[in-house]
Amino acid sequence: MNKFLKALVVLLLLAAIVAVVWIGYLFYTINKGVSDSYEDIAEDRNKSELRDKKASVEDSFTVLIMGIDENEKRSKKENISRDQFRTDSMILATFDKHSNSVKMLSIPRDSLTYMTNEQTFDKVNHAHALGGVPSAVDAVENLVNVPVDYYIRLNFDALVEMVDTLDGVEFDVPFDMVEPNPYDDGKTRVSKGKQTLTGEEALAVVRSRQYDSDFGRGERQMQMIKAIMQKAKSTGAIAKYDDLVNVVARNVNHNFTMNELGSIATYFSKNEISFESSMILGDDYWAFNGAYYYKPANEHLFVISKTLREILNLNPPIADDFENIRYDYWMNPQQILPTDVIENYHLEEEPFYAQEGYDSPYGTGFDVTRETLQQHETEGDTNIDDVDGMNNEYYDDGTEYDEQDSQNNDW
Repeated sequence: MNKFLKALVVLLLLAAIVAVVWIGYLFYTINKGVSDSYEDIAEDRNKSELRDKKASVEDSFTVLIMGIDENEKRSKKENISRDQFRTDSMILATFDKHSNSVKMLSIPRDSLTYMTNEQTFDKVNHAHALGGVPSAVDAVENLVNVPVDYYIRLNFDALVEMVDTLDGVEFDVPFDMVEPNPYDDGKTRVSKGKQTLTGEEALAVVRSRQYDSDFGRGERQMQMIKAIMQKAKSTGAIAKYDDLVNVVARNVNHNFTMNELGSIATYFSKNEISFESSMILGDDYWAFNGAYYYKPANEHLFVISKTLREILNLNPPIADDFENIRYDYWMNPQQILPTDVIENYHLEEEPFYAQEGYDSPYGTGFDVTRETLQQHETEGDTNIDDVDGMNNEYYDDGTEYDEQDSQNNDW
């Protein structure tokens, strides 16, 4: 063997050793990051009560994606834990293994839904502040009557650091924006048009609801998720996996095991996945105390549930299983529902949209047109400062509304 071949063999051996060591290190880093960020929904929860058996990522399953309005600076300033912050965005993603598709349902943050432990109706984004992940999961299950199998919870820093680690993300910004920055000490300005956004700019784009509505906001959030996923799949992102894993470990919580994540990654790499998105339709609802809420349309909730339960191979829904439908007559935000109603009241008959043979104008719930969305365009409530947790909403005249006042009003 001449010197050239010997040198080549040595180089190949060194390359192989380096590759094995690097792959081993990468696996260790990812495994550690996944382990550090792992957190069960609840200690005693093996599965959703809406399922007969535990979900598997080998079959169709759901993931609740929650963005919370927390970062390190806010936690220190307010001296509260991650579990005590509100959710700024909630998306229920249903992975349909039969059609290789993901249905993403955006849940408007002001949506009225039943809080089991509090025995009252409140904004869905308050659930997390009231009881962390278990409470948020319970509120979403109450709203759509679909099991939440897995969850991913990320804070402000997760999005900012993830986008910055990827050297920005391509996004077509629909209009000029000026938003409070995530550190509450200045403004973030973003210009209209297609561009590469920094992490701070990406956060401003997905949080803003001053310029359009919750519908537009939900649409931007889902577009941003797709844009980040696309960037993370690029070859240039591979060298940054170590940094990305560290971002996840610091700022994200989830209940996926390493094997489950590996299975999902393999599935995505081998299949062309399509995405379909929708948002829960509803109407403005102003409470007696002047606070703004969003009242989901019962028929749309029912149709969405029917579609998602079919994907998950569950029985069709019945209207009586929806707290929003069953307790519709008693739905008054922040007022405690009578115990005898909770224990004894049931619908005497199924509403028209739950009758067999009824053809809903909402279709599957995911094929609503932009015209339908515009018909449900709501005024919304943009005058909210989430920094101070639960008691920081304001009337139009700028005076602060303390939700504790209305919590003390019993039926």
